[in-house]
Amino acid sequence: MPAPFRKGKIVRITLRSAGVGLGVGLLLAVLAGSVAGQGDSALLRAFSRFLGTQDIQFDLVPDLYDGGYARISIFAKNANLGGMLVDEVWFKLVGITLDVRALEQDRIKILEYRGTAFHGRVSVQRLQEFFLASNAFKDIRLWSDGTSLFGEGTVPYHGLPIKIWLKGRFSVKGSKEINFHVDNMRINGFPLFSAIIRLMESQINPVMSQKDWPVNFPIRSLQMTPEGFILSSQADALAPCTICWLDGTTSKP
Repeated sequence: MPAPFRKGKIVRITLRSAGVGLGVGLLLAVLAGSVAGQGDSALLRAFSRFLGTQDIQFDLVPDLYDGGYARISIFAKNANLGGMLVDEVWFKLVGITLDVRALEQDRIKILEYRGTAFHGRVSVQRLQEFFLASNAFKDIRLWSDGTSLFGEGTVPYHGLPIKIWLKGRFSVKGSKEINFHVDNMRINGFPLFSAIIRLMESQINPVMSQKDWPVNFPIRSLQMTPEGFILSSQADALAPCTICWLDGTTSKP
């Protein structure tokens, strides 16, 4: 089966007034996989490397030049976004031109794009793993009431474990970063001074940063839920997701 018609891939051709001969020529070129889209395996490898997961699917609308795509839609599970694992995440890039040479080296280098969007879900379990990986805690158990995040655990202090309790929340910084702010923290039952709290925050923030990403996705909303939190390019993270799709087989991701 030709590459453009593999499962989960869409090819759209728009012919305005190019004439029958040119139209047939373009159609045959796409069917033969000689236009954008023939490097899809490299594209998959590059995004898998960037997101740190093999559990990834994508849906493509190639453009009529090498490295060009009218749209790239990506769905990934267990993706690593700047050190934090995300249970599920959707990306959408519109009018994108990729550096073909970089793609051949499994790297993503974006030369041009018209728009980006994303939507992600992070569970409490993933947040626990992130906090433990920061080495700020020896062990910790987290839970959410849908508004704030709570935690109980221990922190090492001069080789001794100290009991800790905290209440905090996440916030978006400048539409590109996510930080965690501690509203209240107690050690062995005693409240901590704000200076110590800010020091502990500095060890884990930013929770997510797009500083080293090949392209930035605007973060316009973040909403806590009892299961974790949702972050999105939409104005309302809890609204129906307009770019989400399940398995890469839908025609309008």
